[in-house]
Amino acid sequence: MTTKEDRLTLIDRAAAIRGITRTEFMFRSSEVAAIETLNERPVIALDDEAYDAFIAALDAPMESNVRLKERFARKPLWKR
Repeated sequence: MTTKEDRLTLIDRAAAIRGITRTEFMFRSSEVAAIETLNERPVIALDDEAYDAFIAALDAPMESNVRLKERFARKPLWKR
């Protein structure tokens, strides 16, 4: 496990390469990590009408798909 001093030394070395302070390096790194995290879970905003349509589509029964049923009815290659 890395000690606190080892971590600070690592951060200080990286900050020095960039020509910035440890604090600025931490803020910039935290900002990048925050953006990456938020981008992993995009938010889709819908007005009330669009939201209701979306929920209705989720709740609606699936339409029959003959080709899909045929595909699932076939034996897998490894069982033939």
